[in-house]
Amino acid sequence: MKTSKDPIESLFERLENQWDTEHPEFGHTDRFLKKLTKEPIQKRKNNWIPLGIAASLVLIAGVIAFYQTKQEPMNQWENASVQTKETHDYFASVVEKELSSLKAKQTPETAEIINDALLQMKVFDADYQKILTELQKNGDTKQLLHAMIVNFQTRISFLESIINQIEIINHQKTIPNEKAI
Repeated sequence: MKTSKDPIESLFERLENQWDTEHPEFGHTDRFLKKLTKEPIQKRKNNWIPLGIAASLVLIAGVIAFYQTKQEPMNQWENASVQTKETHDYFASVVEKELSSLKAKQTPETAEIINDALLQMKVFDADYQKILTELQKNGDTKQLLHAMIVNFQTRISFLESIINQIEIINHQKTIPNEKAI
């Protein structure tokens, strides 16, 4: 009975005694780590200035959009069921809580991210306003209630992901090498 060799075993047999056994020069690891930690941090540091400006603009736009949302007319709910109104109130309070948490984490390093997030929240709010317009026009439907819930869930998930990113950035700030540079 004929047995075939494993292709990996035959490769190792063929390449036996041909392996590179050279060692790097003394101090190679230290030089490599020095380059690895210094250069990317310097490059990232230069990106924070425009990022901070953009974040501030997003924050301002988000605050304006947030306060405009607060001034909704009372008659927009006249065609909605009590369940729809309660759903809106619940999810709106969760989104507001997440926004407050996001704004509380603002630092110069995270300002641009927060501003960008607030601009995206403005887009979500514009979509939600379309849903409310349909609600006023066509009354309460399962599709509109579903669209409302999906919009709020998307906002909440988005805000949670931004808060997680900010926590990662703030954690990286506490690394000793980051502080020294």
